[in-house]
Amino acid sequence: MESLRGEIGTDSEGYKRNFNEEWKRVYRGIVGVCLELGRSTEAMAYADRSKARNLTELIATREIYPGGVVPEDDRQALHRLKQQIAQEERRLQDDPNPDPTQLNQLRQQKQALEPYQPLSFKQMQALLDEDTAILEWYLLPNQFLTFTLTAQSLELRPSTEQDRQKLIDWANAYLRDYLTDRDQWRDQTQLTQRLAELSQILHLDEILAKLQETHPTCQKLILIPHLFLHLFPLHALPTANESGDGGQFLQDRFSQGVVYAPNCQVLQQAQIRRQQRKDFDRLFAIQNPTQDLQFTDLEVETLQTRFDPAHVHVYKHGQADKATIVQPNPANPTYLDTQAKLQAAHCAHFSCHGYFNFEDALKSALILANSEFIPPPPSDDPSRYLRLANNKLLDLQQCLTLEDILRLELSHCRLVTLSACETGLTDFTSTSDEYIGLPSGFILAGASNVVSTLWAVNDLSTALFMIHFYQLVQQGQAVTLALKQTQRWLRESTVEMFKGWSTNISEPLKQAVHIHLEIYGDEESPFVSPYYWAAFAAIGA
Repeated sequence: MESLRGEIGTDSEGYKRNFNEEWKRVYRGIVGVCLELGRSTEAMAYADRSKARNLTELIATREIYPGGVVPEDDRQALHRLKQQIAQEERRLQDDPNPDPTQLNQLRQQKQALEPYQPLSFKQMQALLDEDTAILEWYLLPNQFLTFTLTAQSLELRPSTEQDRQKLIDWANAYLRDYLTDRDQWRDQTQLTQRLAELSQILHLDEILAKLQETHPTCQKLILIPHLFLHLFPLHALPTANESGDGGQFLQDRFSQGVVYAPNCQVLQQAQIRRQQRKDFDRLFAIQNPTQDLQFTDLEVETLQTRFDPAHVHVYKHGQADKATIVQPNPANPTYLDTQAKLQAAHCAHFSCHGYFNFEDALKSALILANSEFIPPPPSDDPSRYLRLANNKLLDLQQCLTLEDILRLELSHCRLVTLSACETGLTDFTSTSDEYIGLPSGFILAGASNVVSTLWAVNDLSTALFMIHFYQLVQQGQAVTLALKQTQRWLRESTVEMFKGWSTNISEPLKQAVHIHLEIYGDEESPFVSPYYWAAFAAIGA
């Protein structure tokens, strides 16, 4: 299967995308055949292998070849093997007694030269220790599959066709309201009810009960969604049984938290990076480039005090423009200095506006300084401009787009935090490689973990969230555990508790907390709605 895939020429990106769209149908067919034959392990292997394939192959190439460029000698060797394979296939077609031995040897030689090596089911299972499980979904035309994988077992739960249709209808309603009626979408009662409905459609309680029965010591859960499931806060879905410490959401059921991954191959790479990168004292930060986020300055100014001052590099307000950060210009000493600091960073923190382009995911961006202006725009390329709610235009060529992020080098980075709106969204309409978004760009650039958001977040609650989250990470907690504990802290803390906690932060932020929470009673929890805390998700290991 994999050798055949590599034999078809895919030199141009356009052709490669179209080719991958067709190949997805082949994978779906193979998964279906595996189900009919009762081979659930092979069904999971092929389902996982089909996901985020372009991202996976690019990561494999970058890991082996610096800069992601295959040396010319290897490229020529691969080209010769493709030609030899094609010739051997034609010869066998005319041979009345074909012997495929030579063809198989050529395919093995070619696959050995290729950076991407697909994981077998046993290799997927080997990624898990005794305390970790994977929950992976895969959508087929008439059902969706849920795989529960542990170090010892695999459980497969196929849905009914009715449940698949319920899932489609639920997702359409969720996205419609998010895009057209944001006030209704964020209503606490409606959002809470929506997430409860999704939990029921996915039969989450039944799946967790089975996992608890077969693997009662499980402490960490890895979620591998499929297609549009990447857009939803699966970690925040309510469950029927409370955890031992009183939590009622999916992530509360696992003491070490919940993390997302595009597929098992990317998970493997994230695990390797996590083991290699122990230091966490060098900070690279982008701070409020558009100067219109009230609490962002206080957020970054508080966070930077937790890092080694000699290795803190913050680009504030107008300093955070594209020419300084990523504009390729070797003659610009500022650019070269910035790139060196970014490449050496253990943590890259982007506290700014974010934008996800549902029509062209590669134009999704983090918004930098000097990127907004008053119309009319220049007439050179209208597609580079986005009209904003304030009647200004956004010049995407002055923003940090996904295309820019794909060219970054973050080989020392343990954590990228995207403290901005919609930074965790992915292109669910793509059938060629569905995991296309800002997180995938930073993963390809080399980050071990990425924390991003699934919707437009509140400025104050995000600042409080990030400060508390970094406190825990700096104390040595894993990203997944720190994220889980911070989400629970944010939703359960009362006004009185926030006031007590704020005594340990800067005076300006302390005053802001008191002023903005004075409309609540001391015993009220102002951020209990999932809107405030459930948007944050960790991708990695």
